[in-house]
Amino acid sequence: MSAPTQGHRPVDESMELLNTLLRETVDPEYGEVAAREPRSRSRRPWLVVIVGAVAGLMFATSGLGSGTQTPSAAAERADLIEQVDAAEQRNEDLRAQAEELQSEVNAVEAEHLGTASPDDVTTDVWSGGVAVSGPGVVITINDNPNDANGIIVDQDVRQVVNGLWLAGAEAIAINGHRLSARTAIRQAGSAVTVDYRSMTTPYRFEAIGSPGDLSSAFASNSGGAWLTFLKQNYGVTWSLEQKGELELSADAGLDVDRAGVP
Repeated sequence: MSAPTQGHRPVDESMELLNTLLRETVDPEYGEVAAREPRSRSRRPWLVVIVGAVAGLMFATSGLGSGTQTPSAAAERADLIEQVDAAEQRNEDLRAQAEELQSEVNAVEAEHLGTASPDDVTTDVWSGGVAVSGPGVVITINDNPNDANGIIVDQDVRQVVNGLWLAGAEAIAINGHRLSARTAIRQAGSAVTVDYRSMTTPYRFEAIGSPGDLSSAFASNSGGAWLTFLKQNYGVTWSLEQKGELELSADAGLDVDRAGVP
Protein backbone atom coordinates (compact mmCIF):
# COMPACT_ATOMS: atom_id res chain seq x y z
CA MET A 1 0.00 0.00 0.00
CA SER A 2 2.94 2.32 0.51
CA ALA A 3 3.87 2.23 -3.15
CA PRO A 4 0.68 3.83 -4.39
CA THR A 5 1.03 6.60 -1.81
CA GLN A 6 4.55 7.44 -3.05
CA GLY A 7 3.36 7.28 -6.65
CA HIS A 8 0.73 10.03 -6.06
CA ARG A 9 3.03 12.47 -4.31
CA PRO A 10 4.21 14.35 -7.44
CA VAL A 11 0.59 14.95 -8.44
CA ASP A 12 -0.34 16.30 -5.01
CA GLU A 13 2.63 18.64 -4.98
CA SER A 14 1.70 19.98 -8.46
CA MET A 15 -1.86 20.68 -7.37
CA GLU A 16 -0.62 22.53 -4.32
CA LEU A 17 1.63 24.70 -6.49
CA LEU A 18 -1.26 25.60 -8.81
CA ASN A 19 -3.46 26.52 -5.86
CA THR A 20 -0.71 28.76 -4.51
CA LEU A 21 -0.41 30.60 -7.87
CA LEU A 22 -4.14 31.21 -7.92
CA ARG A 23 -4.25 32.56 -4.36
CA GLU A 24 -1.17 34.76 -4.49
CA THR A 25 0.39 37.01 -7.15
CA VAL A 26 3.74 36.05 -8.59
CA ASP A 27 5.14 39.57 -8.18
CA PRO A 28 4.46 41.15 -4.77
CA GLU A 29 4.52 44.64 -6.36
CA TYR A 30 1.26 43.85 -8.17
CA GLY A 31 -0.39 43.48 -4.78
CA GLU A 32 0.97 46.80 -3.57
CA VAL A 33 -0.35 48.56 -6.67
CA ALA A 34 -3.76 46.97 -6.21
CA ALA A 35 -3.78 48.09 -2.58
CA ARG A 36 -3.13 51.72 -3.59
CA GLU A 37 -5.69 51.74 -6.44
CA PRO A 38 -8.66 53.09 -4.43
CA ARG A 39 -6.66 56.22 -3.49
CA SER A 40 -5.54 56.77 -7.11
CA ARG A 41 -9.12 56.55 -8.31
CA SER A 42 -10.12 59.27 -5.93
CA ARG A 43 -7.81 61.68 -7.78
CA ARG A 44 -9.23 61.01 -11.27
CA PRO A 45 -12.02 63.64 -11.12
CA TRP A 46 -9.41 66.34 -10.56
CA LEU A 47 -7.46 65.01 -13.53
CA VAL A 48 -10.56 65.27 -15.73
CA VAL A 49 -11.04 68.89 -14.67
CA ILE A 50 -7.43 69.76 -15.52
CA VAL A 51 -7.61 68.07 -18.94
CA GLY A 52 -10.86 69.88 -19.75
CA ALA A 53 -9.33 73.23 -18.80
CA VAL A 54 -6.30 72.63 -21.05
CA ALA A 55 -8.52 71.59 -23.99
CA GLY A 56 -10.66 74.71 -23.56
CA LEU A 57 -7.56 76.88 -23.56
CA MET A 58 -6.36 75.22 -26.78
CA PHE A 59 -9.69 75.79 -28.54
CA ALA A 60 -9.74 79.42 -27.43
CA THR A 61 -6.20 79.97 -28.71
CA SER A 62 -7.08 78.34 -32.03
CA GLY A 63 -10.12 80.61 -32.41
CA LEU A 64 -8.04 83.69 -31.75
CA GLY A 65 -5.44 82.52 -34.26
CA SER A 66 -8.04 81.99 -36.99
CA GLY A 67 -9.47 85.41 -36.29
CA THR A 68 -6.10 87.05 -36.81
CA GLN A 69 -5.62 85.17 -40.14
CA THR A 70 -8.82 86.52 -41.70
CA PRO A 71 -7.35 89.87 -42.84
CA SER A 72 -4.38 88.02 -44.35
CA ALA A 73 -6.64 85.73 -46.36
CA ALA A 74 -8.64 88.72 -47.59
CA ALA A 75 -5.43 90.41 -48.70
CA GLU A 76 -4.33 87.30 -50.62
CA ARG A 77 -7.70 87.10 -52.36
CA ALA A 78 -7.51 90.75 -53.37
CA ASP A 79 -4.01 90.18 -54.74
CA LEU A 80 -5.20 87.22 -56.83
CA ILE A 81 -8.08 89.26 -58.25
CA GLU A 82 -5.63 92.00 -59.19
CA GLN A 83 -3.39 89.48 -60.97
CA VAL A 84 -6.35 88.09 -62.94
CA ASP A 85 -7.39 91.58 -64.02
CA ALA A 86 -3.83 92.36 -65.10
CA ALA A 87 -3.63 89.12 -67.13
CA GLU A 88 -6.92 89.91 -68.89
CA GLN A 89 -5.63 93.35 -69.77
CA ARG A 90 -2.43 91.87 -71.20
CA ASN A 91 -4.52 89.51 -73.34
CA GLU A 92 -6.49 92.46 -74.70
CA ASP A 93 -3.27 94.30 -75.53
CA LEU A 94 -1.80 91.26 -77.28
CA ARG A 95 -5.01 90.76 -79.24
CA ALA A 96 -4.88 94.35 -80.47
CA GLN A 97 -1.20 93.93 -81.37
CA ALA A 98 -1.97 90.73 -83.31
CA GLU A 99 -4.66 92.51 -85.33
CA GLU A 100 -2.24 95.31 -86.14
CA LEU A 101 0.46 92.87 -87.26
CA GLN A 102 -2.07 90.98 -89.41
CA SER A 103 -2.90 94.21 -91.21
CA GLU A 104 0.79 94.73 -91.93
CA VAL A 105 1.12 91.16 -93.23
CA ASN A 106 -1.85 91.69 -95.53
CA ALA A 107 -0.27 94.84 -96.91
CA VAL A 108 3.03 93.04 -97.61
CA GLU A 109 1.20 90.18 -99.34
CA ALA A 110 -0.69 92.62 -101.52
CA GLU A 111 2.51 94.42 -102.49
CA HIS A 112 4.40 91.27 -103.49
CA LEU A 113 1.48 89.55 -105.25
CA GLY A 114 0.35 92.67 -107.06
CA THR A 115 -3.17 92.55 -105.65
CA ALA A 116 -4.98 95.77 -104.93
CA SER A 117 -6.89 94.50 -101.91
CA PRO A 118 -4.97 92.81 -99.09
CA ASP A 119 -8.18 91.20 -97.90
CA ASP A 120 -8.69 89.53 -101.28
CA VAL A 121 -5.16 88.12 -101.18
CA THR A 122 -5.59 86.63 -97.72
CA THR A 123 -9.09 85.28 -98.27
CA ASP A 124 -8.91 84.04 -101.83
CA VAL A 125 -5.35 83.09 -102.80
CA TRP A 126 -3.85 81.79 -99.58
CA SER A 127 -7.04 80.13 -98.40
CA GLY A 128 -7.64 78.33 -101.70
CA GLY A 129 -10.92 80.08 -102.39
CA VAL A 130 -10.14 80.90 -106.03
CA ALA A 131 -8.34 79.17 -108.89
CA VAL A 132 -4.76 80.32 -109.47
CA SER A 133 -2.13 79.85 -112.16
CA GLY A 134 1.55 80.58 -112.50
CA PRO A 135 5.01 79.02 -112.52
CA GLY A 136 5.99 76.49 -109.88
CA VAL A 137 7.24 73.00 -109.18
CA VAL A 138 5.82 69.48 -109.28
CA ILE A 139 6.96 66.82 -106.79
CA THR A 140 6.02 63.21 -107.47
CA ILE A 141 6.50 60.46 -104.88
CA ASN A 142 5.75 56.77 -105.15
CA ASP A 143 5.69 53.70 -102.89
CA ASN A 144 8.27 50.95 -102.78
CA PRO A 145 6.05 47.84 -103.15
CA ASN A 146 8.95 45.56 -102.15
CA ASP A 147 9.18 46.99 -98.61
CA ALA A 148 6.32 47.15 -96.12
CA ASN A 149 7.91 50.28 -94.64
CA GLY A 150 8.15 51.84 -98.08
CA ILE A 151 4.42 52.57 -98.32
CA ILE A 152 3.58 56.29 -98.29
CA VAL A 153 1.46 57.29 -95.26
CA ASP A 154 -0.27 60.48 -94.18
CA GLN A 155 2.74 61.67 -92.19
CA ASP A 156 4.90 61.57 -95.33
CA VAL A 157 2.33 63.61 -97.27
CA ARG A 158 2.11 66.22 -94.50
CA GLN A 159 5.89 66.53 -94.37
CA VAL A 160 6.02 67.31 -98.10
CA VAL A 161 3.18 69.84 -97.84
CA ASN A 162 4.77 71.59 -94.87
CA GLY A 163 8.10 71.66 -96.67
CA LEU A 164 6.50 73.35 -99.70
CA TRP A 165 4.77 75.96 -97.56
CA LEU A 166 8.04 76.56 -95.75
CA ALA A 167 9.83 76.96 -99.09
CA GLY A 168 7.45 79.79 -100.04
CA ALA A 169 4.69 78.11 -102.03
CA GLU A 170 1.67 80.36 -102.64
CA ALA A 171 -0.76 77.55 -103.50
CA ILE A 172 -0.56 73.73 -103.33
CA ALA A 173 -2.61 70.87 -104.75
CA ILE A 174 -2.30 67.11 -104.26
CA ASN A 175 -3.47 64.95 -107.16
CA GLY A 176 -5.53 67.91 -108.36
CA HIS A 177 -7.13 68.65 -104.94
CA ARG A 178 -6.41 72.21 -103.78
CA LEU A 179 -5.23 72.60 -100.21
CA SER A 180 -6.60 75.19 -97.83
CA ALA A 181 -6.39 76.04 -94.14
CA ARG A 182 -9.18 73.51 -93.52
CA THR A 183 -7.67 70.61 -95.46
CA ALA A 184 -7.37 67.39 -93.46
CA ILE A 185 -4.69 64.85 -94.42
CA ARG A 186 -5.36 61.56 -92.65
CA GLN A 187 -4.73 57.84 -92.87
CA ALA A 188 -7.72 55.56 -93.54
CA GLY A 189 -6.56 51.97 -93.48
CA SER A 190 -3.93 51.63 -96.16
CA ALA A 191 -5.04 54.77 -98.04
CA VAL A 192 -4.15 58.43 -97.54
CA THR A 193 -7.14 60.77 -97.59
CA VAL A 194 -7.15 64.48 -98.42
CA ASP A 195 -10.32 66.09 -97.13
CA TYR A 196 -11.65 62.53 -96.77
CA ARG A 197 -11.00 61.72 -100.45
CA SER A 198 -8.81 58.65 -100.94
CA MET A 199 -5.62 59.26 -102.90
CA THR A 200 -3.62 56.68 -104.86
CA THR A 201 0.03 56.61 -105.80
CA PRO A 202 1.86 58.25 -107.34
CA TYR A 203 1.22 61.38 -105.26
CA ARG A 204 1.60 64.52 -107.34
CA PHE A 205 2.22 67.79 -105.46
CA GLU A 206 1.81 70.99 -107.49
CA ALA A 207 3.07 74.19 -105.89
CA ILE A 208 2.92 77.69 -107.37
CA GLY A 209 5.82 80.05 -106.74
CA SER A 210 9.25 80.88 -108.05
CA PRO A 211 10.48 77.54 -109.49
CA GLY A 212 14.13 78.16 -108.65
CA ASP A 213 13.48 79.41 -105.13
CA LEU A 214 11.02 76.61 -104.37
CA SER A 215 13.43 73.93 -105.63
CA SER A 216 16.42 75.08 -103.62
CA ALA A 217 14.46 75.93 -100.48
CA PHE A 218 12.56 72.63 -100.44
CA ALA A 219 15.72 70.57 -101.00
CA SER A 220 17.35 72.18 -97.95
CA ASN A 221 14.43 72.19 -95.51
CA SER A 222 12.62 69.49 -93.53
CA GLY A 223 10.48 68.40 -96.51
CA GLY A 224 13.42 67.56 -98.75
CA ALA A 225 15.28 65.91 -95.86
CA TRP A 226 12.26 63.71 -95.13
CA LEU A 227 11.99 62.45 -98.73
CA THR A 228 15.72 61.83 -98.88
CA PHE A 229 15.46 59.73 -95.71
CA LEU A 230 12.58 57.69 -97.18
CA LYS A 231 14.51 57.10 -100.39
CA GLN A 232 17.74 56.01 -98.70
CA ASN A 233 16.14 53.78 -96.06
CA TYR A 234 12.92 52.44 -97.62
CA GLY A 235 13.40 52.79 -101.37
CA VAL A 236 10.67 55.41 -101.84
CA THR A 237 11.11 57.20 -105.18
CA TRP A 238 10.53 60.89 -105.72
CA SER A 239 11.33 63.62 -108.21
CA LEU A 240 11.06 67.42 -108.44
CA GLU A 241 10.39 69.27 -111.71
CA GLN A 242 10.25 72.99 -112.42
CA LYS A 243 7.24 74.14 -114.45
CA GLY A 244 6.68 77.39 -116.29
CA GLU A 245 2.90 77.30 -115.85
CA LEU A 246 0.59 75.46 -113.48
CA GLU A 247 -3.15 75.80 -113.00
CA LEU A 248 -4.72 74.95 -109.64
CA SER A 249 -8.47 74.96 -109.18
CA ALA A 250 -10.18 76.36 -106.08
CA ASP A 251 -10.94 74.19 -103.08
CA ALA A 252 -14.53 73.09 -103.55
CA GLY A 253 -14.76 72.25 -99.85
CA LEU A 254 -14.76 75.93 -98.94
CA ASP A 255 -18.29 76.44 -100.29
CA VAL A 256 -20.86 77.25 -97.60
CA ASP A 257 -24.04 75.20 -98.04
CA ARG A 258 -26.03 76.76 -95.23
CA ALA A 259 -25.52 79.32 -92.52
CA GLY A 260 -27.77 80.67 -89.85
CA VAL A 261 -28.57 80.89 -86.18
CA PRO A 262 -30.10 77.71 -84.77
